[in-house]
Amino acid sequence: MGMGAKEIAAILEAEILEGRRLPGARLPTHRDLAFRHGVALNTASGAMRLLEARGLVVGEVGRGSFVRTPGHIDAASFRIEETGPGLIDLSRNVMSLPGLADRFERAAQLVLRRERVAIADYQPHAGRAADRAAGAAWLSRRGLPDDPSRVVICAGAQHAVMVALMATTRPGDTIAVEALSWPGIKASAAALGLEVLPVPMDGEGLRPRALLQLAARRRIAALYCMPSLQNPTGVTMPARRRDAVAAIARRLDFRIIEDDAYGFLTEDDAPIPPLAVLAPERSWHLRSTSKSFTPGLRAAWMLVPPGREEQAANLVRATVWTAPPLGAAIASLWVGNGTAALLEAEKRREARARQALARSLLPIPASPHAHPASMHLWLDLPRRGTAQELAQRLTTLGVKISPGAVFGIGSAPNSVRLALGAPMDREDLERALRIVARALRPRTSIVRP
Repeated sequence: MGMGAKEIAAILEAEILEGRRLPGARLPTHRDLAFRHGVALNTASGAMRLLEARGLVVGEVGRGSFVRTPGHIDAASFRIEETGPGLIDLSRNVMSLPGLADRFERAAQLVLRRERVAIADYQPHAGRAADRAAGAAWLSRRGLPDDPSRVVICAGAQHAVMVALMATTRPGDTIAVEALSWPGIKASAAALGLEVLPVPMDGEGLRPRALLQLAARRRIAALYCMPSLQNPTGVTMPARRRDAVAAIARRLDFRIIEDDAYGFLTEDDAPIPPLAVLAPERSWHLRSTSKSFTPGLRAAWMLVPPGREEQAANLVRATVWTAPPLGAAIASLWVGNGTAALLEAEKRREARARQALARSLLPIPASPHAHPASMHLWLDLPRRGTAQELAQRLTTLGVKISPGAVFGIGSAPNSVRLALGAPMDREDLERALRIVARALRPRTSIVRP
């Protein structure tokens, strides 16, 4: 039997770890690798993807694949860390509203006064009935069925994705992901031993025809995607494409993991049906509270396919036993008393204002397809310099951004994402954007304001 992708990856991994291939060294092309080992091109490409998932290799569009250097920032090394003094963080994709911490404190006090004994005890694995009902009611605002029996409470989006992947895949399976995507999906896939294949995108999100070709050529167990205000591009998939994706999933029998982290920012628009409405029998739809409410709740609602409720509850039990009950209870309180709707409306208004500010200050255009209420902007950089160099340079000037390698699935686009919501006020955001703007202009000296 011929050599497989895992065996080729193991040979290259040993060469890297033993120092025979040094950091920054260019690796053989996929075609050269296939010729050297006498395997198909797909096998060689699979070996390289395994090395990228393990954080040993980084691919750069138009240049090839390289041994990852210690200072390289990509999805394998991306972490949320405390921001140092004087550093304005445009890498964390959150929105901090004035007074939000006070609201959080008052809600926690109220929940503990009302339900102190219950909150301090063990909880049902799928979450308390009241919290599941609140989640179902909140999900129904996006056109999903108001069915608490199908809702499972998870400990944030990352945990919900892990549960959905564990329910729909087995180690060694392949999943499809948008070619630019949230870094957490690569972390989850690597932890579960899954191969990740990128689906090409355009100004309307992932391309259904490309998904069909990929899934017809390679068996995929699941598709992970963000149809609404996709991270990092900010684009929204139109209804006709969602219909096509749902039909392809049925035809080729794979599951859909639909992440609706940013969908609340589109609620002023005409509604577009979620994939979980179009293909409910195979869709795992998750909605976290991190972006819409506040990250510290560590709560997410997941609508599971009919008949998969017990499996999902068992996987929550196997991973965290139950989601943190205080966060889930606060989220339920805010849904019931109107605070949730108020927070989301405030964030929609603030996101529009911040994006308009960014577009007025930056010397290169952001993606024209991004939604005007997106919390983030995606910038394709000119050929001079690289995203990695720009990110490192800006850090020395007091601004932290995310280079495209963080989001590339199997490649490192020469792009950056600017998260506009993290600075507490617009003055800090404007100061950071002016530094970014000067760094993007050619032949200018940069002076910290």
